[in-house]
Parts: sequence; C-alpha cells; structure tokens
Amino acid sequence: MASTLGHALCGIDCLLVGRLVSPKWVSPLTVGSVFAAVFLANAPDLDLLVGPLLGKHHHYLHGQLTHSIMFALLCGLTFWLIARITGVEERKGRVMATMVSATLLSHVFVDWFTGPNPGINPSFGIVILWPFNMERIHAPVTLFLGPNHASMAELLSLHNVWVMTRETLIFGGFALALWYFSPALRQQINGFLMSLVPARLK
Repeated sequence: MASTLGHALCGIDCLLVGRLVSPKWVSPLTVGSVFAAVFLANAPDLDLLVGPLLGKHHHYLHGQLTHSIMFALLCGLTFWLIARITGVEERKGRVMATMVSATLLSHVFVDWFTGPNPGINPSFGIVILWPFNMERIHAPVTLFLGPNHASMAELLSLHNVWVMTRETLIFGGFALALWYFSPALRQQINGFLMSLVPARLK
C-alpha cells in the first residue's frame, strides 16, 4: 500500500480542492483542518492495529473493510447524521460529510492503484467492493509503489525514499498546480504558510 506520507499529501490535496470548490462551507486552511485531512486520509490504515490486538499479524485484516468504497460512504453518512442531530446547518453538514467520504476515498483509490511494479501491471489489490464482493480486486495498472516495512532496515531503505519522493512529486505537484492556477487558493495557502512562521522571524 502507499506510504503514510503519500496518503497525508493526498488528504491535503482533497482539502485544497474542497476550498476551491466550496470555500464558504469547507473549513479554512488551519493547523486543525490540515491535521483532520491528514488523519482522515490515513484512517483506513488503522486496520493494521486489529491483527496485533487479536494476536495475529498486523496485515491480518489490512486492505479489507476499511479499504472499501462502502466504508467511506458509510462514514460520510454517519458524519452527516451526527451533524443533523447536533444542529449543524444543513448545507454545511452535507458538504462536510462529502469531504469526509472524499478524503477516505482518496486512501481507497490510492491504495487500489498501488503495487510492486509501476505501469501496466496489476496492483496489490484491496477488498474495494465490500460487502458485495469479499475478494481482493486488483487495479489493471499500478500508479504508486508500495513501501517496504517488514524491518527497520527496510523502513530506511532507498526503495522507501524513492516511494515517498514519487508521492511527493505527484501529490505535491498537484497542490502546486492548484496554487499556481487559482489566485484565491494561492492567497489562502500563502496565508496559512505564513501563519506557521514564528512571529520573531516575520
């Protein structure tokens, strides 16, 4: 599957697109909103904790329920229901629920197109159509490389450096394109980045 960094950057891209499409209803760029986007974009990988809790390998249930289209849609629906119950404005609740589903779906589709060999080669595959199909379905092409993480040596390998470099170029490049072609979004991004600079350095 893709790296945590790749999913995080893709989640930030989702937030930027949301700000571009619906600036009135999608949360402004803040540390909190960026953290939420990064968390949601990586949330499906929390299934890695299930195996060890059951005394099994961490890949025991990885890439299954939480890596499905239905899971992302159900999470969005749950968020919308909570928004309704707590009195959030109807339009805002719908937009926020859509953002939740879209950010989770970003993880699903990035992982679906992740495999060992980029190009016209099958991906690793995930149970993307749960609960209608419990088999791992492989994408016909591989766009992203999967990192190795079986040992500390593999985590620090040149392969993983290349994996994250590719992801940064792809998702960071997309964010840069949004920054370049959208003056309004450029102003928001610049303002957010400046807010991160300590006052004594401004």
